[in-house]
Amino acid sequence: MNNDNTVILACTSLKDYVDEAQKRLGTNIKAIYVSRLYHRDPKEMREHILEKLDNLPEGTENVLVCMGYCGGSWEGVAKNSCRIVLPRIDDCVSLVMQLTDEPKSNLKEDKHFYVRDKDPSKESIKAIFEHMANAQNLDQETREKYHKHWQDMYEEIDIIDTPINDARSQEYYDKVKVDADWLDARLEYVMGGTHMIEKLIKGDWDDQFLVLEPGEPATKAEMLI
Repeated sequence: MNNDNTVILACTSLKDYVDEAQKRLGTNIKAIYVSRLYHRDPKEMREHILEKLDNLPEGTENVLVCMGYCGGSWEGVAKNSCRIVLPRIDDCVSLVMQLTDEPKSNLKEDKHFYVRDKDPSKESIKAIFEHMANAQNLDQETREKYHKHWQDMYEEIDIIDTPINDARSQEYYDKVKVDADWLDARLEYVMGGTHMIEKLIKGDWDDQFLVLEPGEPATKAEMLI
Protein backbone atom coordinates (compact mmCIF):
# COMPACT_ATOMS: atom_id res chain seq x y z
CA MET A 1 0.00 0.00 0.00
CA ASN A 2 1.32 3.42 -1.01
CA ASN A 3 0.33 6.12 1.46
CA ASP A 4 0.55 8.74 -1.29
CA ASN A 5 -2.46 7.24 -3.09
CA THR A 6 -4.37 6.38 0.09
CA VAL A 7 -6.97 8.35 2.03
CA ILE A 8 -8.70 7.78 5.34
CA LEU A 9 -12.48 8.20 5.38
CA ALA A 10 -13.72 8.61 8.94
CA CYS A 11 -16.57 9.82 11.10
CA THR A 12 -15.81 13.10 12.88
CA SER A 13 -16.47 11.29 16.18
CA LEU A 14 -13.19 9.45 15.58
CA LYS A 15 -11.03 12.38 14.45
CA ASP A 16 -9.00 12.47 17.67
CA TYR A 17 -8.47 8.71 17.43
CA VAL A 18 -7.31 8.91 13.81
CA ASP A 19 -4.89 11.70 14.75
CA GLU A 20 -3.56 9.67 17.70
CA ALA A 21 -3.10 6.54 15.58
CA GLN A 22 -1.22 8.47 12.88
CA LYS A 23 0.96 10.12 15.54
CA ARG A 24 1.86 6.72 16.98
CA LEU A 25 2.63 5.29 13.55
CA GLY A 26 4.41 8.36 12.21
CA THR A 27 2.09 8.59 9.21
CA ASN A 28 0.37 11.57 7.64
CA ILE A 29 -2.28 10.06 5.39
CA LYS A 30 -4.89 12.51 4.13
CA ALA A 31 -8.11 12.15 6.17
CA ILE A 32 -11.61 13.00 4.93
CA TYR A 33 -14.46 13.25 7.45
CA VAL A 34 -18.19 12.65 7.47
CA SER A 35 -20.09 14.51 10.19
CA ARG A 36 -21.18 12.45 13.19
CA LEU A 37 -24.53 14.26 13.02
CA TYR A 38 -25.61 12.02 10.13
CA HIS A 39 -25.72 9.02 12.48
CA ARG A 40 -29.30 10.06 13.21
CA ASP A 41 -30.31 8.51 9.87
CA PRO A 42 -28.31 5.70 8.17
CA LYS A 43 -29.76 6.67 4.78
CA GLU A 44 -28.52 10.23 5.22
CA MET A 45 -25.12 8.97 6.37
CA ARG A 46 -24.93 6.69 3.33
CA GLU A 47 -25.64 9.62 1.00
CA HIS A 48 -22.76 11.60 2.49
CA ILE A 49 -20.43 8.60 2.35
CA LEU A 50 -21.21 8.23 -1.37
CA GLU A 51 -20.62 11.96 -1.86
CA LYS A 52 -17.18 11.72 -0.24
CA LEU A 53 -16.30 8.70 -2.39
CA ASP A 54 -17.40 10.56 -5.52
CA ASN A 55 -15.04 13.42 -4.69
CA LEU A 56 -11.86 11.60 -3.72
CA PRO A 57 -8.51 13.15 -4.66
CA GLU A 58 -7.38 12.20 -8.14
CA GLY A 59 -5.31 9.02 -8.17
CA THR A 60 -6.74 7.56 -4.96
CA GLU A 61 -6.28 3.79 -4.95
CA ASN A 62 -7.04 2.89 -1.32
CA VAL A 63 -9.76 4.16 1.03
CA LEU A 64 -9.24 3.20 4.68
CA VAL A 65 -12.56 3.50 6.48
CA CYS A 66 -12.58 4.49 10.16
CA MET A 67 -16.26 3.79 10.70
CA GLY A 68 -18.47 0.81 11.44
CA TYR A 69 -21.48 -0.57 9.58
CA CYS A 70 -23.44 2.18 11.37
CA GLY A 71 -26.99 0.87 11.02
CA GLY A 72 -26.62 0.02 7.34
CA SER A 73 -24.85 3.18 6.18
CA TRP A 74 -22.34 1.09 4.17
CA GLU A 75 -24.79 -1.42 2.70
CA GLY A 76 -24.17 -1.76 -1.04
CA VAL A 77 -21.51 0.96 -1.11
CA ALA A 78 -18.78 0.40 -3.73
CA LYS A 79 -16.22 2.39 -5.69
CA ASN A 80 -15.15 1.29 -9.16
CA SER A 81 -11.82 3.10 -9.17
CA CYS A 82 -10.28 2.05 -5.85
CA ARG A 83 -10.04 -0.48 -3.06
CA ILE A 84 -12.08 0.12 0.13
CA VAL A 85 -10.97 -1.40 3.45
CA LEU A 86 -13.58 -1.57 6.21
CA PRO A 87 -13.37 -2.71 9.83
CA ARG A 88 -15.75 -5.60 10.39
CA ILE A 89 -17.39 -3.75 13.24
CA ASP A 90 -20.91 -2.50 14.00
CA ASP A 91 -20.16 1.07 15.06
CA CYS A 92 -17.55 3.55 16.28
CA VAL A 93 -17.98 2.57 19.93
CA SER A 94 -17.03 -1.06 19.26
CA LEU A 95 -14.19 0.16 17.03
CA VAL A 96 -12.67 2.11 19.93
CA MET A 97 -13.25 -0.73 22.40
CA GLN A 98 -11.51 -3.37 20.26
CA LEU A 99 -8.11 -4.01 21.84
CA THR A 100 -7.39 -7.52 20.54
CA ASP A 101 -7.11 -9.30 17.17
CA GLU A 102 -10.21 -11.42 17.78
CA PRO A 103 -12.80 -10.83 15.03
CA LYS A 104 -15.91 -9.59 16.84
CA SER A 105 -18.28 -6.95 15.50
CA ASN A 106 -20.12 -5.87 18.63
CA LEU A 107 -18.26 -5.36 21.90
CA LYS A 108 -21.02 -3.44 23.66
CA GLU A 109 -23.28 -4.79 26.38
CA ASP A 110 -27.05 -4.54 26.46
CA LYS A 111 -28.45 -1.58 28.43
CA HIS A 112 -25.06 0.14 28.57
CA PHE A 113 -24.37 3.68 27.35
CA TYR A 114 -20.78 4.50 26.41
CA VAL A 115 -18.85 7.80 26.71
CA ARG A 116 -15.50 8.32 24.97
CA ASP A 117 -15.18 11.97 23.89
CA LYS A 118 -12.49 14.31 25.20
CA ASP A 119 -15.35 16.45 26.49
CA PRO A 120 -18.01 14.12 27.94
CA SER A 121 -20.63 16.87 27.80
CA LYS A 122 -20.69 16.32 24.02
CA GLU A 123 -22.08 12.83 24.69
CA SER A 124 -24.36 13.72 27.60
CA ILE A 125 -27.42 11.50 27.42
CA LYS A 126 -29.35 13.98 29.58
CA ALA A 127 -28.53 16.76 27.11
CA ILE A 128 -29.61 14.52 24.22
CA PHE A 129 -32.92 13.90 26.00
CA GLU A 130 -33.48 17.59 26.73
CA HIS A 131 -32.77 18.51 23.10
CA MET A 132 -35.26 15.90 21.90
CA ALA A 133 -37.92 16.92 24.43
CA ASN A 134 -37.57 20.62 23.60
CA ALA A 135 -37.61 20.00 19.85
CA GLN A 136 -40.86 18.05 20.24
CA ASN A 137 -42.26 20.59 22.74
CA LEU A 138 -43.17 17.81 25.19
CA ASP A 139 -45.29 18.68 28.21
CA GLN A 140 -44.09 17.83 31.71
CA GLU A 141 -46.13 14.65 32.04
CA THR A 142 -44.81 13.30 28.74
CA ARG A 143 -41.23 14.27 29.65
CA GLU A 144 -41.50 12.30 32.88
CA LYS A 145 -42.92 9.29 31.03
CA TYR A 146 -40.10 9.38 28.47
CA HIS A 147 -37.53 9.90 31.21
CA LYS A 148 -38.75 6.73 32.93
CA HIS A 149 -38.53 4.89 29.62
CA TRP A 150 -34.90 6.01 29.18
CA GLN A 151 -34.12 4.88 32.72
CA ASP A 152 -35.50 1.46 31.80
CA MET A 153 -33.34 1.40 28.66
CA TYR A 154 -30.01 1.89 30.45
CA GLU A 155 -28.62 0.23 33.55
CA GLU A 156 -25.02 1.43 33.26
CA ILE A 157 -22.90 4.20 31.79
CA ASP A 158 -19.38 3.12 30.85
CA ILE A 159 -16.57 5.64 30.46
CA ILE A 160 -14.20 4.32 27.79
CA ASP A 161 -10.70 4.99 29.12
CA THR A 162 -8.50 5.75 26.09
CA PRO A 163 -5.27 7.63 25.27
CA ILE A 164 -7.51 10.42 23.98
CA ASN A 165 -9.53 11.42 27.02
CA ASP A 166 -8.69 12.25 30.62
CA ALA A 167 -11.18 9.63 31.73
CA ARG A 168 -9.81 9.08 35.23
CA SER A 169 -9.86 12.73 36.26
CA GLN A 170 -12.37 13.81 38.87
CA GLU A 171 -13.75 16.48 36.53
CA TYR A 172 -14.46 13.95 33.78
CA TYR A 173 -16.02 11.51 36.22
CA ASP A 174 -18.22 14.18 37.80
CA LYS A 175 -19.61 15.28 34.42
CA VAL A 176 -20.61 11.73 33.52
CA LYS A 177 -21.92 11.09 37.05
CA VAL A 178 -24.63 13.71 36.41
CA ASP A 179 -25.93 11.56 33.57
CA ALA A 180 -25.63 8.36 35.58
CA ASP A 181 -27.65 9.88 38.43
CA TRP A 182 -30.26 11.14 35.96
CA LEU A 183 -30.63 7.62 34.61
CA ASP A 184 -30.35 6.05 38.07
CA ALA A 185 -27.61 3.92 36.50
CA ARG A 186 -24.25 2.52 37.56
CA LEU A 187 -21.09 4.29 36.43
CA GLU A 188 -18.10 2.14 35.47
CA TYR A 189 -14.97 2.14 33.31
CA VAL A 190 -13.98 0.04 30.29
CA MET A 191 -10.74 0.22 28.32
CA GLY A 192 -10.39 1.43 24.75
CA GLY A 193 -7.86 2.78 22.29
CA THR A 194 -6.61 2.97 18.71
CA HIS A 195 -5.57 -0.67 18.19
CA MET A 196 -7.90 -1.38 15.27
CA ILE A 197 -7.32 2.01 13.62
CA GLU A 198 -3.56 1.45 13.76
CA LYS A 199 -3.96 -1.97 12.14
CA LEU A 200 -6.07 -0.41 9.40
CA ILE A 201 -3.49 2.29 8.67
CA LYS A 202 -0.54 -0.15 8.77
CA GLY A 203 -2.21 -2.43 6.24
CA ASP A 204 -2.51 -5.28 8.74
CA TRP A 205 -5.80 -6.41 7.23
CA ASP A 206 -6.58 -9.74 8.84
CA ASP A 207 -10.01 -11.26 9.52
CA GLN A 208 -11.04 -8.12 11.40
CA PHE A 209 -11.25 -6.26 8.09
CA LEU A 210 -13.24 -6.48 4.89
CA VAL A 211 -11.17 -5.65 1.81
CA LEU A 212 -13.33 -4.63 -1.14
CA GLU A 213 -11.63 -4.56 -4.51
CA PRO A 214 -12.79 -1.94 -7.06
CA GLY A 215 -16.50 -2.30 -7.79
CA GLU A 216 -17.14 -4.80 -4.98
CA PRO A 217 -20.01 -3.70 -2.66
CA ALA A 218 -20.09 -3.80 1.11
CA THR A 219 -22.72 -6.07 2.67
CA LYS A 220 -23.95 -6.63 6.20
CA ALA A 221 -23.30 -10.37 5.95
CA GLU A 222 -19.61 -9.76 5.29
CA MET A 223 -19.10 -6.76 7.56
CA LEU A 224 -20.69 -8.07 10.73
CA ILE A 225 -19.28 -11.18 12.35
